[in-house]
Amino acid sequence: MNQQLIDELKKYLEIDCQKEEARIIEFIQTTIKKLHRDGAIIGLSGGLDSSVCAYLLEKALGKGKVLAVLLPERDSAPVNHDHAHLVAKTLGLKTIERDMTKTLQEIGVYDIGKKRLESKEETKYIKKTKAQVKLFFGGYFYHDLLSACYGEETGVKWKLLEKMMKKSISDDFAFELTKVRLRMVYLYFYANQRNYAVIGTTDKSEYSTGIYCKYGDGANDIQILRHLYKTQIKQLAWYLELSPEIINKPHSGDLYGNLPHTASLGMSYEELDTLLLAMDKDYPDEKLAEIVLKKGVDSIKQLKKVGDLVKKLPLSIDSL
Repeated sequence: MNQQLIDELKKYLEIDCQKEEARIIEFIQTTIKKLHRDGAIIGLSGGLDSSVCAYLLEKALGKGKVLAVLLPERDSAPVNHDHAHLVAKTLGLKTIERDMTKTLQEIGVYDIGKKRLESKEETKYIKKTKAQVKLFFGGYFYHDLLSACYGEETGVKWKLLEKMMKKSISDDFAFELTKVRLRMVYLYFYANQRNYAVIGTTDKSEYSTGIYCKYGDGANDIQILRHLYKTQIKQLAWYLELSPEIINKPHSGDLYGNLPHTASLGMSYEELDTLLLAMDKDYPDEKLAEIVLKKGVDSIKQLKKVGDLVKKLPLSIDSL
């Protein structure tokens, strides 16, 4: 790898946190007023993105106009739930907590999915999943997974896997994505009652690669972090003085076993962000291969293709 090139790109990713904070606060205040909303609601997961959003919303609107909704379910990681409570308490936010377990059970989500994992089993599950992804897909799995989810072309290995396990794969999509979409139903229910705007927490790294659910965490009124890469949000988190435990823990959708995104992404977010930035700057393929392995470059290129498709959904005659 070309460390000099990587270091140059990392410098481009450095932000002036004070100016960025002011810019986002002004954006929140302006858009809340433009949408004629009385406040904002956020699904507070205890992860980095939602926690940073909560801090910025409190600064922009005041704690009396921000509602944090906590939506645990059977498979939620206790550490994330604890961190969500920590953020809400630190900021003095009003909270609503609703356990989604019963609703998901009534839908049948747990019946088609995986068994409940105990804390000790989660560690084994993450380790096993990482090993399987590395063995069968060389460590890069998301590009095939999300391509299959949204109807893009997949690789040969995925096609073979799909022939053997098509029903299981479809069930896994239903198992995980229903959870994400149900969260948004709750948020809009409480938002509509209060004339609040629903705040999206997707960052640029995940928005660019389609690592979000179009009609789940992608469904909202205002997205205040979508212009920032994950590593830039981490810079902002340090500036805002979030708990180091929240900043440093692995990033996860918290859908099952608290499996981190990097387990299927095949690289760290630092590597992803430098690669995405280089792609945005139209670096040639030979330069991209100096940042991560060519297989990783190809994987992210496919993910960007998926991301472009997701942005266009739903498809219509005039969109083809």
